[in-house]
Amino acid sequence: MGVQGSALELARPFGDGMVLPSSRAFPVWGKAEAGSEVRVAFAGRVHEATCAADGTWKVLLPPEPPSASGRVLTVESGGKSLSLGDVLTGEVWLFSGQSNMDFPLGKAVGGKAAADDAGKHPQIRIFNLTGAPTDARAYPEATIRRLNAADHFQGRWQGANPASVSAVSAIAWWTAVGIAERKDIPIGIVENAVGGSGTEAWLPLAALRSRTEYGPLLGSRWFECDKIGAWARGRATLNLAGNTSAPHPFRPGFLFESGVRWWSGFPFTGVVWYQGETNAEVADDKWNERLLVDLVVGWRKELGDSTLPFYLIQLPRIGGNDPLRARWPQYREVQARAADRLPRAHLVKTMDLGWDSPDVHPPDKKPVALRMVEAIAGREGGAD
Repeated sequence: MGVQGSALELARPFGDGMVLPSSRAFPVWGKAEAGSEVRVAFAGRVHEATCAADGTWKVLLPPEPPSASGRVLTVESGGKSLSLGDVLTGEVWLFSGQSNMDFPLGKAVGGKAAADDAGKHPQIRIFNLTGAPTDARAYPEATIRRLNAADHFQGRWQGANPASVSAVSAIAWWTAVGIAERKDIPIGIVENAVGGSGTEAWLPLAALRSRTEYGPLLGSRWFECDKIGAWARGRATLNLAGNTSAPHPFRPGFLFESGVRWWSGFPFTGVVWYQGETNAEVADDKWNERLLVDLVVGWRKELGDSTLPFYLIQLPRIGGNDPLRARWPQYREVQARAADRLPRAHLVKTMDLGWDSPDVHPPDKKPVALRMVEAIAGREGGAD
């Protein structure tokens, strides 16, 4: 996809109204005619590159200070040109995980009022990636056709308005508001969370292939693998109407390859990861810890930033006696150990922010986001 102009194209992360990372060099890349000269202009400076034989090009732009004044980024090559308007510079955060991350602002406690006030935050921009639904239904043929790396996730940069803000992650929105108000800078939200998804679905394929113990996760064998909870395998079987040879969002590696890989090289300020409800069903803490550690290490490698900060949101308290939730205490320990093992990984404790209902989705998300903001401020202030 991306922004296209005949043989000239910008990669998918770039679009009108976006936020570019500030205070650090950042790449802009895309496609053009092989061997052609490409000129990228931004903030009064022009940078050039030669398009490679495979039709790809990349230009590294120098650091820019944060700016809430919309500017134009222009790309020219072979007599063709592309322009992105209203481009801000600031911080860009990636919010990922499963349904508690995906829980939209419009359904959260206080979310409707917050969405109605979205116009007060023109410096926040949203790239809300949506994939195939994973609720209890059989997929129609159109959804089956989307289940590939190029077409699964869909979305674009949007400004903050009641509609866009209502649909985005409540935790992502309130975290972005908190950071923007503390620092007085633009914030870009990239959300690609998928309800019910397991950690293994977000692992890069290279990471899955690097360990022999991950072998049962590869190909269609994952439907028989007891290291993936019965609920997730059952839901995928229902969605695919029994066609276990077809791809599915829960398939190990699928969500990384379809929703994270094409951001490789984009300088995120940090990643906020809220996931684990699905993996907590698996009674193998060593396995779950390995998955989580390999996810962080793998994302850092594939995104091209070995020191990329990761914030792991702890599973909250939950009520009831559902056996699917019985191992949440053990999974909280998994999260804590993984955070301790990994440099620049931070556990955001939220056990006290849960509720007594057996519903897996506590709707009061703002306290979690406020704790996220405090964790970010604490890290940046030197309290690691």
